[in-house]
Amino acid sequence: MLKHRIITAAILIPLVIWSILNASVQGFTYGLAVVLFIGTLEWNNFVNYKNKISGWLFSLVVTACFLYLEYLANLEFIKYVIYSSLIWWLISLPLLFTFPFKTSHFLQYKPAKVIVGFIMLLSTFLALNLLRNSNEYGSDYVLYLLFIIWIADSGAYFAGRAWGKHKLIPNVSPGKSWEGVAGALVATLITAFVAVDVLNISSAHSISFILVTLATVIYSVIGDLSESMFKRMAKVKDSGKILPGHGGILDRIDSLTSALPVFLAGLWFMEKLA
Repeated sequence: MLKHRIITAAILIPLVIWSILNASVQGFTYGLAVVLFIGTLEWNNFVNYKNKISGWLFSLVVTACFLYLEYLANLEFIKYVIYSSLIWWLISLPLLFTFPFKTSHFLQYKPAKVIVGFIMLLSTFLALNLLRNSNEYGSDYVLYLLFIIWIADSGAYFAGRAWGKHKLIPNVSPGKSWEGVAGALVATLITAFVAVDVLNISSAHSISFILVTLATVIYSVIGDLSESMFKRMAKVKDSGKILPGHGGILDRIDSLTSALPVFLAGLWFMEKLA
């Protein structure tokens, strides 16, 4: 398992970095569409359709919506889609603390899972494509986002191992602790201070940028926990098997599903403060 995990990471990480830095605008968009399609197929495991046709139809609709919105290039409409996902992430927080649910809970019904998956996955890939291909931000900001999530995960891991005694949400993810979250935030804060200079953030926006970074990491934890919640509801260990040693696409991007829209919305908020 460890061998497969290392080999997969050794292939995947350079490919992702190369795509972010070097792929054309159209190439990056079409590449995201493929990944999105696979991710929606994995989401179907959480919905548990009675027949495969319904699942494939869902995947085709979400991917087609992504490509159509990118073709229209209507920034305002794309913003509305991304903002709508923020509503879900606000709702998801109290849901995590009340898990497990009763059978009558709205999230136990298939239509609710379909709507959540549609909004969450569509907004994630729209935000990633917009962030990477925009003139204002671009590849550097995407790499920064990936880096702070990795730093936060590392900080959480080491702080949790050293001092973790108080479980965060044991019914959803028994391994996470409040001490781990604190370690993630400390590591993120240090990184954000350095990034202000690296990304040439103006002094007028430096505090806002650091706050946006911290909010992004907090919500990345919520995204991670939310996928764990859906996996527990579906009684599956991984979202898929396409990445040997890692599980599925959703297992790798669970933190990004919340971090991307929050990060991009935070940058837009910074623009309004200018």
